[in-house]
Amino acid sequence: MKMLAKTQIGVEEYLGLVFDDRPEPDYVHGQVVERTLPTLVHAQIQALLILLLGRLLPKVHLTLLTEPRLQIESDLYRVADVAVYQGPRPEGRYGTSPPYIAVEIVSPDDRYSDLTERLEDYRRWGVKHVWLVDPQRKRLYEYTEAGLLQHASLKLPEFDFEISSEELFKDV
Repeated sequence: MKMLAKTQIGVEEYLGLVFDDRPEPDYVHGQVVERTLPTLVHAQIQALLILLLGRLLPKVHLTLLTEPRLQIESDLYRVADVAVYQGPRPEGRYGTSPPYIAVEIVSPDDRYSDLTERLEDYRRWGVKHVWLVDPQRKRLYEYTEAGLLQHASLKLPEFDFEISSEELFKDV
């Protein structure tokens, strides 16, 4: 994500901050890192992902969340665009265990290096499915140990489920 401002503060101070008029920032090893402002397309993709993933609810108990704060390490908090937990919603103010799926949606101002750092944080933390959605290029990616892999659809083979690029980008 584009680094708009860096401020050194403690974890407790970060957790006490309120962000009414802008997206909640990440907290990366002592620095508050502002995220880029989402676009209407970003919001549309976020909503569509929730709707499409909702088709799984009759089969499996999932908790679908938009922009949850996730504690990856004691001094590393990320705010995912979409996070999906198997089972109930995590207790507390933020997720302290890896979600089943973490999704980042590319915004026009995002830098590749910042995005891949975020995706690697999720993968290293143990998120089973790490996805990147690029609405501008209408491309879908999975992030794995091998890096960023482009796919025609986002798949959850264990549930025989997929989201195709056609259904996600049809109105974009």
